[in-house]
Amino acid sequence: MGVGAFAVTGLLNEIAQELGTSVAGAGQLMSAYSLSLAVGAPLLVSLTRRFGRRDLIAAGLVLFGVLQFAAAVAPTYSTLAAARIFAGLAAAIVTPHSIAAAGLAAPPGQSGRAIATMFLGFTLSIVIGIPAGNALGAVLGWRVTLGLVGAMSFASAVWVALTVSARMPNTPVDWNAWRPLASNVVILWLLLTTVLQCAGQFTLYTYLAPGLRDSLGIDAGGIGLLFGWFGVAGLAGNYFASRVIDRIGAGRVVGACLVLMIAAFAMWPMAYGSLVTTMLAIAIWGLGGFAIHPSQQARLVLLSPEMASASAALNLSATYLGQMFGSAFGGGLIIWFGPNALAWGGAALLVAAVGAAFAAGLRPAARDNVEQA
Repeated sequence: MGVGAFAVTGLLNEIAQELGTSVAGAGQLMSAYSLSLAVGAPLLVSLTRRFGRRDLIAAGLVLFGVLQFAAAVAPTYSTLAAARIFAGLAAAIVTPHSIAAAGLAAPPGQSGRAIATMFLGFTLSIVIGIPAGNALGAVLGWRVTLGLVGAMSFASAVWVALTVSARMPNTPVDWNAWRPLASNVVILWLLLTTVLQCAGQFTLYTYLAPGLRDSLGIDAGGIGLLFGWFGVAGLAGNYFASRVIDRIGAGRVVGACLVLMIAAFAMWPMAYGSLVTTMLAIAIWGLGGFAIHPSQQARLVLLSPEMASASAALNLSATYLGQMFGSAFGGGLIIWFGPNALAWGGAALLVAAVGAAFAAGLRPAARDNVEQA
């Protein structure tokens, strides 16, 4: 899922050149994927409520693989965008159930650690999958990269079918079940935090590859190595979060992550032309940027354990709405003010995320749960 979601990010230049669009236009492929996942996640959780969790995850992976192959042979930008949209819907089936399964299968008091451990898989996709995909794309083309993602999706579906218990519970989520979540002010503040922090990150992240090419004069292979460095930092951040999240509370982890990302974005304009400063900023960003996702999800699961699938779907929607907005916002900043505005625009959204996270912790009705989570 992680490689399939972000593989195009490091290949924007190649996709834009072959399909006759701009880099900003190619960046909207992320927006298309994010929008379909954001809209599809809560809808599909309810529409698929009668099916077993294992079967849903495996079937979603098969569908995701088919759509990656469709994207790999897409003759035009429009058909590639359509494949990305439907791939987002497939991911909307897989991801909420995977997150919920990780949290609910964990021993008491360890759900936060279990969710953080599951998110290590997404981090590894950045560390290994995306750099390898970029390097392969530089040699054989971006289409081969997407084809390999499809093959990995099929292999993952087989692994899930063979190893995940068919008896894993899947609490049905009908349409009325959404009302308590949608009316919970604390949950709404937490979801807004997710939207804002993802938007802030993707204002810069979507256009990171072209920016690195312009700043450092490196090719796709070099860009892939820097994405790998980003993932290594994220792996460290995720590992640290998994060790402390149940002990100090996910709320404190979220706050630390936001501070780290704001610091990294403030450094970014000073990193132009400097490999060392760029690597330092990327490392600080990676430490916070990856660890924040399982921490936010853990807060939501602990606030409403019986609705874990639903809250995972809502947080997933918030994540990808933020990514969609950030990608579109970043494209607008490039057009209106130039690429130098990306870091400042992203930092402003991250500061707003701090405010939303703080507001969630101030609500008396759920303060204890939010601080514990």
